[in-house]
Amino acid sequence: MKKVTSILLSLLFVISAIFTGCGKQQDVATNADANKGKTLVYGAELEDEKLNPILIQSHAFASDLIFRGLMKFDENNVPKPEIAESYTISEDKLTYDFKIKKGVKFHDGTEVKAEDVVFTIKSVLDDKINSEVKPEFEEVKDVQAVNDYEVKITLKKTFPPLLDKLTIGIVPKHALEGKDINTAEFNQKPIGAGPFKVEKWDKGNSLTLIKSKDYYGKTGNIDKFIFKFIPDFNVRAMQLKTGEIDATLIEPNQVANLEKESKIVLNKIPTADYRGIMFNFKTKELFKDVNVRKALNYATDKKGIVNGILLGYGEVAYSPIQLNKFNNPDVEKYEYNIDKANALLEQSGWKKGADGIREKDGKKLQFSLFARNNDEVRVKIAEYVAAQGKKVGFDIKVDARDPKAMKIKDTEAFVVGWGSPFDADDNTYKIFHSSQAEHGSGYNFGHYANPKVDELLEKARTTTDENERKRYYAEFQKELAGDPSFSMDVYLTAIYGVNKKISGYSTKRVLGHHGEGFLWNAEEWNMQ
Repeated sequence: MKKVTSILLSLLFVISAIFTGCGKQQDVATNADANKGKTLVYGAELEDEKLNPILIQSHAFASDLIFRGLMKFDENNVPKPEIAESYTISEDKLTYDFKIKKGVKFHDGTEVKAEDVVFTIKSVLDDKINSEVKPEFEEVKDVQAVNDYEVKITLKKTFPPLLDKLTIGIVPKHALEGKDINTAEFNQKPIGAGPFKVEKWDKGNSLTLIKSKDYYGKTGNIDKFIFKFIPDFNVRAMQLKTGEIDATLIEPNQVANLEKESKIVLNKIPTADYRGIMFNFKTKELFKDVNVRKALNYATDKKGIVNGILLGYGEVAYSPIQLNKFNNPDVEKYEYNIDKANALLEQSGWKKGADGIREKDGKKLQFSLFARNNDEVRVKIAEYVAAQGKKVGFDIKVDARDPKAMKIKDTEAFVVGWGSPFDADDNTYKIFHSSQAEHGSGYNFGHYANPKVDELLEKARTTTDENERKRYYAEFQKELAGDPSFSMDVYLTAIYGVNKKISGYSTKRVLGHHGEGFLWNAEEWNMQ
């Protein structure tokens, strides 16, 4: 009897152990499943009209996940081989030979080959194609496919920024050859070789990306990325707070409220993104008087913008490449000086009238200042500059409106935002060189023209000696400060609110325009 009882107890123990073990395995499986198929919702302030790296430089960030280039910027903003396996540069620095990784696939399953690289670059340079990035490749003389996995790029002149430019996303030749790239369906249904591919684009609302099963690189547990287009900064902050979105760029005045939220981390990251006032020389004659431009610079208390509008999240600006290794700190910084502003205007013959507004030859010192109404910081800067300018006799009328309702090149003045953390050529040549004023893909919206600036920018972008480049960029900054195209005001600190359940992102990288660069390794992020 005792023996039977012992046997029964043993059986019960085994059965219990089996069920307990199964329970533990089930819990483990459940937890593992919980970490798969995660969806991250990103609150985007902008929506691109097209997604095609041949045509536009995206500021909505989705493009960075859809496409990949020969090179890719790392955490330090240095271009490193991506689809390229390796590269060599000829002794005269005019020929670059790239070897492409085998087995890299586009989202339609076809392999990325040399002919796709050639097609991408030649399309950018094609005059029939309205490419915003054409200025970046003007020094390319020829690009050829040596074989399926080797590409040779030949330059007209030495061009140190080339590796930066080759971060451009590669597009599949077979999907666009023989089509009008400006209007192709591809622009709405893009095919890249990045970690995510387009599942659905609901224009005006959201863009849904799903993980590409063919992606060659390392990925985290996020299988779906939804870019939710929310131009209103207050709505973005509210949806971050309620959990409707998981990450977004926020404004300085929202920090105090969101810091109280235990589920949100606020990441304050330096950027090369500056704000200032763009003078339009084509639409407003008075800007041709350099003393008018200098006077507005001196009349603007830029520290007041940093402290009062940015709430300390930024710094005073004096150069478009202030955060670059080629920065020249020995230029006129236009520190707040009402006396200098008044003296310059008097020197140019601008006299104050009974209403306090200056006049010359029967014309008032007056212009309209446009600002995007969905950007609180820009609107506040416009209002602040108008108030500051009034003290010395400017009549500045602020016009805040929907950016879709204005064309920058037609404004009299504009609260501009530019800046790049990459090679100094980026966001200098295409913005300040006179050829880019009428150029279809140029960004010299104010029609600024200075022959010396042109010469220095051309030399700086085509000189391989680093010390020579530094000297040219130093002279460029000095000349620009003496003949300002903009009133340089402030650099921004980007503030990204991110749900605590997200990990894997970096806060070390200096970000670019509109805080670009935060998603540089988003394919490796994880969610709890």
